[in-house]
Amino acid sequence: MASTDIQIDDDYCESMKKYYIEQGMKIEEYLSEYITILENISKNAVKKGDVNIAIDAYITYAKKLKGQINNMSNAASNQISNFLKKVDEVDQYLF
Repeated sequence: MASTDIQIDDDYCESMKKYYIEQGMKIEEYLSEYITILENISKNAVKKGDVNIAIDAYITYAKKLKGQINNMSNAASNQISNFLKKVDEVDQYLF
């Protein structure tokens, strides 16, 4: 017969918080490198024309993304913390 007990693995949840933060930082680093590469292309390789205009547009939108990924990974981490806190609060009433 299947069990109806719910078991929350706090250690797994904590490791996922760490994972989201680390991945967010890595993606932010990649984004910074991407922007730098695009800026170098715009300044040194393709200085005029439609391609330069397109690259400048990519740079503009990539810069708008900066910081947003960290915000999302921090939000995910906060959601996990809130989830564990709520489970602990309810768990006190069950036992």
